[in-house]
Amino acid sequence: MKTGNPDMLTHQPSILIVEDEAGPREALKTILAPYYNLYTVDRAEIALQIIGQQPIDLLTLDLKLPGQQGMDFLRDLRQQGSEVEAIIITGFGSLQSAIDAIRYGVSAYILKPFNVTELLTVVNQAMERRHQIHSLRNALQAFGHLWTSGSDIQTAIRNIEILLGAKNPDLAQHAGRVNFYASLLAEHLDLSLQQKEAIQFGAYLHDIGKIGINDRLLLGTKHPSSQDQELLQCHPILGEQMMQALPCPPDAGTIIRHHHERFDGTGYPDGLQGEQIPLLARMVGLANKFDNLVTGQSGCCGAIAIPEAREFVRREAGSEFDPTLADLFAKVVW
Repeated sequence: MKTGNPDMLTHQPSILIVEDEAGPREALKTILAPYYNLYTVDRAEIALQIIGQQPIDLLTLDLKLPGQQGMDFLRDLRQQGSEVEAIIITGFGSLQSAIDAIRYGVSAYILKPFNVTELLTVVNQAMERRHQIHSLRNALQAFGHLWTSGSDIQTAIRNIEILLGAKNPDLAQHAGRVNFYASLLAEHLDLSLQQKEAIQFGAYLHDIGKIGINDRLLLGTKHPSSQDQELLQCHPILGEQMMQALPCPPDAGTIIRHHHERFDGTGYPDGLQGEQIPLLARMVGLANKFDNLVTGQSGCCGAIAIPEAREFVRREAGSEFDPTLADLFAKVVW
């Protein structure tokens, strides 16, 4: 069923409500109809048909549905390449379903009964996120072509920094510092020009997946709960997914996915150990942790001085960091 003003169809974004309970479905229609074109269905199978026929900007999705369940439907959508924004609205939430939702690029996860103000806020944020993601992807496409054509890589990097700053100024500033530390380390290693360029892209984009993470988690306490930590740890996977099919340096996506791995195998997302972790990712991961230490973003305490941070790097050689890289980094960073 479709609702909304027909005269506004070309001007308003479209939302698909996938909800089998009449009460919540009617409530969503009442709240959203003044602002958006709406399609409402009670089954995932019908929703799939509409997405294939109509330009849908966002869907609200219940997890418990007759027939195919909501999370399975969302997984299939992503496997088919659909980039429609999605908001989970459910009365059967769990930490695992929230983590799965983040992995599938969900904009928000709301428990029933929902608050009207919260709902409108997250829908508006999701629409803005959709706009930002499309702008960012277009820009990354352009920057990737700059790289493949041999054009000015520094121009591409500066523009990436501007785009990150639009999401969160701290992300852009952190990206610049991590790039500096990683590039400094690269200058003391026998790397190819292509590897050094990949370091620059990977360092600047290592947190790009945080664009898909709720701002509440990015701007929240320095002592997040275990649930918040698990959700935040999805950002390397999201970042790698964003980089797929873009003509950027081949190793950039690898750096993004693995910059939180630890040398002892206790990192994430894949628990790689030792030299299983790609070299460039080990370098960016070390630079990332060092900057977190000296800026107070380490998650445990305030900022520490550079000499103390160097000693931390030395102490963690062989556990968190590659011993060879840790020793070299401690010598060259002042």
